[in-house]
Amino acid sequence: MSSSKSSFWDSEFIKTFGSLGLAAAMMTLLLILTFLGTMDQTNMGIYQAQKKYFESLIVKEPWGAPFLLLPGGMTCMIIFTLNLLIGGILRLRLNKNNLGVFVIHVGIALMMSAGLVKLMAGQEGYLRLWENQKSSEYISHHEWEVSVFEAETGNVTEKTLHEEFWRGSDFLTVPPTAGLPLHLNLQFLYGNCRPQMVTAGEKLPEDTIIIDDWYLKPEVMDPENERNMPGLVVWVHKDAEDKEAAKENKSFLWGGQNYPWTIQIDGKTWVVALRKVRHSMPFTIQLDNFEKVDYPGITMAKEFRSDVTQISEGSQRNVRIEMNDPLRDQGLILFQSSWGPPDAKPGDELFSVFAVVHNPSDHWPLYSCIIIALGMGLAFVQKFLAYGRRQSKRLQKEAS
Repeated sequence: MSSSKSSFWDSEFIKTFGSLGLAAAMMTLLLILTFLGTMDQTNMGIYQAQKKYFESLIVKEPWGAPFLLLPGGMTCMIIFTLNLLIGGILRLRLNKNNLGVFVIHVGIALMMSAGLVKLMAGQEGYLRLWENQKSSEYISHHEWEVSVFEAETGNVTEKTLHEEFWRGSDFLTVPPTAGLPLHLNLQFLYGNCRPQMVTAGEKLPEDTIIIDDWYLKPEVMDPENERNMPGLVVWVHKDAEDKEAAKENKSFLWGGQNYPWTIQIDGKTWVVALRKVRHSMPFTIQLDNFEKVDYPGITMAKEFRSDVTQISEGSQRNVRIEMNDPLRDQGLILFQSSWGPPDAKPGDELFSVFAVVHNPSDHWPLYSCIIIALGMGLAFVQKFLAYGRRQSKRLQKEAS
């Protein structure tokens, strides 16, 4: 059994995955991706560059070069992590002399795991509150969803459909579910568009969808992804035989519209809205007071802060959130981000904007740094003691 295990860990495949050469190659590729992503973000924006270069398995057409493929940041980090686990932990012949090195590798592995957890499970958004307003959810910066619910009910139950299901698809029909006794039909049109009224004599492409003399005009994707407004066509029907007839009552869903689309079915009013994704928080935040301090003689903010009440089940506490002093609790981090409205005059009521980050591995980098520091300290002590023993033996030998 032991010889079989030894032969496996000594195989060429395992040696290659645990080699320093592979680690150097992955670090070089990550350096190249960082350079290309930094240069390309001037064309596509930070968000799209991050998705293309660092959150992908394969990078197609890096920096616009056709027919060129590179391993994405996700691929490089997975291989790099495997290299660390195999070469620095599993294949390491652990003994008292290299215990510090082993602890250092464990700390590095924990730090890399923190990045992976944040990438896979992390969420980012914002929360905007006026004084005395409270909320238990925050809004995503980039992700969109279609929300359907029945209006005029005391307890609203929403059914949401994330953009990963409908973005880029020609047609999508969502069958009835509990609490939603209707078929929802969606046709994705553009990732960025604006509503436009048809003018006399205007020539439009043959496949342009026109509803009540309006159509959605496609626009180039904005490098600032928050400015992109997607557009869809929507219609609903109750029974399968009503699907074609229901197309006569179809409408547009546009990311920038002020009011959702409503439709009557069996005497009930249903609301369909295209909006940014809402994320629930495990507590409620109420803004008690917002304070902005300007530089003397000008209206530029020198500093601003928010006094809030964090309300949890059965308890509440008062917290001050400042620019460099966020609120951290249950994997959520609320930073003081900005304020508004931007055209507010002295004495006008202001709202506060918090950047919200959900990171389940929020404290992991701190733990990994502590482990790495302990490992480095242990390695130093081991090397120092080994040096002392060698010097003692040398002096004894010279004395004799």
